[in-house]
Amino acid sequence: MLADCRLYLLFTPELCTGDPWQTLAAAIGSGVDIVQWRRKEADDAGFRRCRDVCGERGVPVIVNDDVMLAVRGHARGAHVGQDDTPAEAARRLLGDAWLGVSTHDLAQLERAQAAGADYVGFGPCFPTATRSYAEGLPPELVEAAAAAARVPLFAIGGIALDQLAQLRRCGVARIAVASAILRAGDPAAAAAELRERLG
Repeated sequence: MLADCRLYLLFTPELCTGDPWQTLAAAIGSGVDIVQWRRKEADDAGFRRCRDVCGERGVPVIVNDDVMLAVRGHARGAHVGQDDTPAEAARRLLGDAWLGVSTHDLAQLERAQAAGADYVGFGPCFPTATRSYAEGLPPELVEAAAAAARVPLFAIGGIALDQLAQLRRCGVARIAVASAILRAGDPAAAAAELRERLG
């Protein structure tokens, strides 16, 4: 169930410090309960491997940006940004599969919900080099979004372990991370501690 998912891994193999597939398996085994396949370059073989690794452990896989890959590859869903396939069109293409939408303000959040998003990403909550955001959103905006969300909201953007307390004070119950796990010396330990602090 999507409502039960709390720790979302944005999986880009080339970001991993260690072996990507060992990193993925370790993260899933230590608290990650939803995974996004996030590569800009076409890599059907990599996607299938990611889907299979996650499928063996009962973890849903979401495809970033490429809605048709999600449909064709029988992923659990797709995630679109503000400059990707419009959420309304993605919703029609996905049918019963999950639709996630990246949002950055309250107006985008409301539009995503109206378009039928099953969950939203909201951020960047902190500066992040992964997506070249020099600043994070104000905590009061994150808090307002958490209160306004009628679907599961995953805080995203530069989230590290020591920032979870602030997010929890904003009412955030779910996070999406990349570097905090993929670049950790011990991905399993990093995932386990993030999950523990999420409560």
